[in-house]
Amino acid sequence: MKIEVNSNRISLSPDVNNDVRISNDVLDEIIGQLKQELLYGVNSSFLVSGYRGAGKTTLVNRLIKMLYNEKIVFVNLNFTKYEKHTLVLRKLIRELYLSLYDSNKLKEIESKKLRDQIKLLYDHTFFDISSYSNLSNIKESNFRISNNIELKKLLKTIFPITAIVFSSFNLSFNFLPFILNQINIIALLGSIVWLLVDLVKINNNYQKTKTVSEENTRKSLYDDEIAEYHLKDILGKLKEEGIKTVFVLDELDKIDNELEMEGLISDFKPLLLSNLATFIVISGQKLYYKLLASNILDDSLMTSIFSKNIHVPLASDFELEKVFDSYLKNKNDMENNLIKYYRNSLILNSNRTLRRFINLTLKDLKWEESKSYLEVDEDNEVLYKTDTKILEILNKIIEEKIDLMEYEEGVRDFLTYQLYIWIKKMKLKGSTYFTLEEIFNFEEDFSVIYPLWYKVELNDLCNDLAGELILEKLLFKKEADETDEVLYRWTNQAKIKATGIQNDISDSKIKFLEEMITIEKYAREIIEDLKLSEDSKKINLVNMVKLLIDKGIINKRWLNESYSNLFKLSNKIRHGHNLSMEEVDTIIKNRNRIILMISELIEGYCYYIVNNYLTNYGYLITSNEKINNTNYKADIIAKSDSKHDILFEIIYKNSISTQDFSRISRLINLLSSYNKASNKCNKLVVLWFSKDGSRKAFDHFNHKLHKLIHEYDSEVKDSIYLFYASDYRTNFNTTTMKAYLDNFI
Repeated sequence: MKIEVNSNRISLSPDVNNDVRISNDVLDEIIGQLKQELLYGVNSSFLVSGYRGAGKTTLVNRLIKMLYNEKIVFVNLNFTKYEKHTLVLRKLIRELYLSLYDSNKLKEIESKKLRDQIKLLYDHTFFDISSYSNLSNIKESNFRISNNIELKKLLKTIFPITAIVFSSFNLSFNFLPFILNQINIIALLGSIVWLLVDLVKINNNYQKTKTVSEENTRKSLYDDEIAEYHLKDILGKLKEEGIKTVFVLDELDKIDNELEMEGLISDFKPLLLSNLATFIVISGQKLYYKLLASNILDDSLMTSIFSKNIHVPLASDFELEKVFDSYLKNKNDMENNLIKYYRNSLILNSNRTLRRFINLTLKDLKWEESKSYLEVDEDNEVLYKTDTKILEILNKIIEEKIDLMEYEEGVRDFLTYQLYIWIKKMKLKGSTYFTLEEIFNFEEDFSVIYPLWYKVELNDLCNDLAGELILEKLLFKKEADETDEVLYRWTNQAKIKATGIQNDISDSKIKFLEEMITIEKYAREIIEDLKLSEDSKKINLVNMVKLLIDKGIINKRWLNESYSNLFKLSNKIRHGHNLSMEEVDTIIKNRNRIILMISELIEGYCYYIVNNYLTNYGYLITSNEKINNTNYKADIIAKSDSKHDILFEIIYKNSISTQDFSRISRLINLLSSYNKASNKCNKLVVLWFSKDGSRKAFDHFNHKLHKLIHEYDSEVKDSIYLFYASDYRTNFNTTTMKAYLDNFI
């Protein structure tokens, strides 16, 4: 039976199902309170908990969208594995700059000095930048006495005075006759004296000088401690400018090792408690249980950091029913019992998480002449009906047992989730007998994480579940024999089927499907990044390929029959169809080809960005060009007549290889050969992409590169750069790529 649906609604995009899923009073209250906290409250740290797929990230993204025009900058960081303090600190700094840049809030900062400080700290995370300053202090004191005496001029000055005095004395004493008698002697002496006066000049100089000089030279330093100091300083200045910084730390639930998760939080405790920024930590249930347990511990780290826990509950059956109903083109289809049973089966197997519910629905999506349908197998009606009965039993237990308990929402979700897990475990037993201990074993599954009182509640729930299934004649109980074990088995009335990958799918099929999903994921991310379509969610893989061909990102051969056959095989596997031996052989033969397709897609994207950006600065861009008189080829070369050239090597790699040394040696020889051919000192940039953001292979390659590069001459050792493109919110981010390219222009 085929049901026509609106395929645009069957999407994991947070914007598609917000009007259906996030519409209940609980979530509206959560968002409302968080909004008020961020707008008017002081900086603090929040823990957002909930099961994977429950909508934690969707809730926070909705909040970010609501506050986009406020003076708040949201800095998003995703964690797929534990990373050292150094790496996380760099990510914090980079994402702070990029978030300010992307949201145009960098321009709103009034202080140019602060803007420059943020950009400089961002650059420090990529390069070793040193600045020098000389401070000179010179003190000089000068004391000088100058005396210049000319006797001739002196006598001309005092002669009239002498004549007056002489005349006055002569009137009183009449000594002029005596002097006249001695006139000859006086004339002789006067002539001699006048001669001396005319010849003699007396100069007298006295000078004293004292100089004191001080000089101080300073060189800037950069390490983790200094970087954290500057980061705090920047956050404080942003706060003074009225810009609130909110760090969103997502995907912490993907760090499986609890000690590593706690270590990451502990490393950033000073920053979390600094009151300089707000932190929203999105994590799974484990961190939530740690927070609950910390209430009875002395001096607990968790309670000292998080001021509030925000729990995103599992979706209710009612909400998931509304989501499913929104898919249907014809609302009258819901009157059909088969469709109701099918919908209830999806709810049961989704464990009440929206993400899994959507993924299960997508598995049954089919296309015919541009129309989308859900294919509901009428032969499986008994299976769907059994799932509907089981769902009713679970709802009864939840209403009568769990909802009546005065527990926090997170604890109720934990108990509820276990019911769905136990059903799945029971289904996997098929028609064989099993014990309840095989389904629920507290010591093996939970004792490390949860307090002992959980064991009592879980044990009662498990027995209640078995009892209700027996009452509905879905489960058969075999009384204890000499082994004292009570055994259970599904009855013939219960038609059960465990969801998941079918047993006839080999490892080759699984890997093939994973790589094809990766191609579709990357193609969609590129289209979204380059804004090639208003809504990439509506486009199927073939149409995405056409868009990318039109932009010159991939070759036209992607529309050839051989490629089309691979796309069709991918769809067959997704929908659980059996494959012929020829089709299985095709998958095995094309395993490496699929990986090359991913590499080609990534290289085409990089060429598109480099070409569109660097041509504005006078560069001529070529791809896969062979270096003169050598066997070396560069993925991309940016040539310039007035500047150094830039060679690009694009790497898509997810695992460590023994061939890393050989590849590094080839890259070094490539740059050396190109320098000789061009008579210039050029640069080589390695753009590294990896699946699921795993840095392990990159870190290994980076270590080997620095180890080997120092064995070569200085001409190339400072001219090779590695850029980890998958370190951000997506593998494909034009803004990040351009910001990185700016450093080489």
